[in-house]
Amino acid sequence: MARQSAGISATYARAERLADLLELSYEPMIAWRLDGPIEFWNAGAERLYGYPAQEAIGRSSHDLLQTTFPTGFIELRSRLRDAGRWSGELRHICKDGREVVVDSRMQVLADNTVLEVNRDVTEVKTLFARQAALLREQQATTAKFEALFNQSGIFAGILDLQGNLREANELALEWCGYEREQVLGRPFWETPWWRGSPQVQARIRLATEQAAAGAVFREELRYWLADGSERIVDFAMHPIRDASGAVIVLHPTGIDITHRKRIEAAYRESQQGLSWLAAIVESSDDAIVSKNLNGVITSWNRGAERIFGFTAEEAVGHPITIIIPHDRHDEERTILTRIRRGERIDHFETVRQRKSGELIAVSLTVSPVKDADGVIAGASKIARDITEQRQAQEQIATLAREAEHRSKNLLANVQAAVKLSRADTPEGLKEAIEGRIQALANVHSLFAETRWIGAELSTIANQELAPYAGMGEKRVRIDGLPILLEPNAAQSIAVTLHELATNAAKYGALSAAGGLITLEWSRAADGRLMLRWIESGGPPVQPPERQGFGGRIIRLMMSQLNGEARFDWRPEGLVCEIVLQA
Repeated sequence: MARQSAGISATYARAERLADLLELSYEPMIAWRLDGPIEFWNAGAERLYGYPAQEAIGRSSHDLLQTTFPTGFIELRSRLRDAGRWSGELRHICKDGREVVVDSRMQVLADNTVLEVNRDVTEVKTLFARQAALLREQQATTAKFEALFNQSGIFAGILDLQGNLREANELALEWCGYEREQVLGRPFWETPWWRGSPQVQARIRLATEQAAAGAVFREELRYWLADGSERIVDFAMHPIRDASGAVIVLHPTGIDITHRKRIEAAYRESQQGLSWLAAIVESSDDAIVSKNLNGVITSWNRGAERIFGFTAEEAVGHPITIIIPHDRHDEERTILTRIRRGERIDHFETVRQRKSGELIAVSLTVSPVKDADGVIAGASKIARDITEQRQAQEQIATLAREAEHRSKNLLANVQAAVKLSRADTPEGLKEAIEGRIQALANVHSLFAETRWIGAELSTIANQELAPYAGMGEKRVRIDGLPILLEPNAAQSIAVTLHELATNAAKYGALSAAGGLITLEWSRAADGRLMLRWIESGGPPVQPPERQGFGGRIIRLMMSQLNGEARFDWRPEGLVCEIVLQA
């Protein structure tokens, strides 16, 4: 008997808590008979609509609030009887004459009483309408916003002051896919809705503490469904007070705004995309012009101003023929005819006229432009001044011929170096060829610095003799005026100095500790380059019995430039004189 009494008391206490929730809930809650008047009108309804309970109870809610239904009331009532519940959007007139839009949830109880819970979404709808209008301008549809709002889920619950979840409505459980046993009796921040983020759990705990202290908490938060998917909720936590003003329970509510947030992100991306597109159009060097089907200019970018000389103020609103020579007006009529048929004109080369009267060659691309209904409303035209393009093509052809010529010269030098190279062993032959080709590669790196104008003789000399200049005391002395050699001469001099240095390192001045190389050059009166290679301090020199491969390469290089190389095998060291027109 005592156990039964305790159970009755617990049931009674639970019923009292639910009654307090219904009475004091921030959300408007109304109870009315299916075929009768209002029987219950809570504080939330009074706050929203302005009618106190004594003015509302006993009247038809739909007459009192002048309800506008999405369907006829008779059909709505029939659905309530058949399904036991209904949800949708209603419009009500408040006592002060304001119209409010509510997201309404109705459920038929066992005694044919309808429990109606409404949430004021007037501001959301206003924002929704504003965003929808903007999205229509960018070829979006209000259907996304309608889907966002109509599919938003609202959940509600009851917490004790310690934050333990005592009740959760069916919608919260059904929407998220959880069973009552999974959520009830647990601290709200530890329930599976918030399991995906410790940060969100901390925010829920803060909301609980804040509401327990008497303050309302509202924030957009992430939450998780039973299937693991993550969503976003417009979450609120309200303190529920008794008649004395003391907080007795906490009331969390939420609206799923995942779709809305996605659409807002898409809208921002769309806006950003349009901004980028506008910036691209405005900063393009090409003339980008739009016109209607009558040939009247509707937009005119800076590229068009630069190419044609008309400002946007001078061009917009005028016929496109202001930039078309009189003898080519037939072209415009043909273009407009093709545009009306939906055709695109690609890279049509023609002549157009600047404001000054100057005629210029242009390449046109014209595309039809459709309105939101898919009807061709005008054309977008891109005009490119191809004068510079043609000049560039000619320059490219010239550079290609020059590159071909230089490549042939380089290959000829490489071929000569390989052909004339000799050695007693394959490894020696490889080393000789590599050294000569490296000399060519070194001088080519200097050409890149001067855009193939040539290379300074002193730079070539320092580059080729650098491996020997740093050996103890000064081994190399270089003296000469600045002289820029054209590429062919520079290549030949580089290979020549390489051959002389290699020979000196093996047999001449650089093979002995005190040996010295002096390299000097000057200009003769007739402009020829006079270059002298002088070796001293090396082993005694004997004239060779036959011409070496290095000497043959040097003479071949000089002969290609109509120059001359003379070798004087003095006992104290080799003297090589080179004369060429450079």
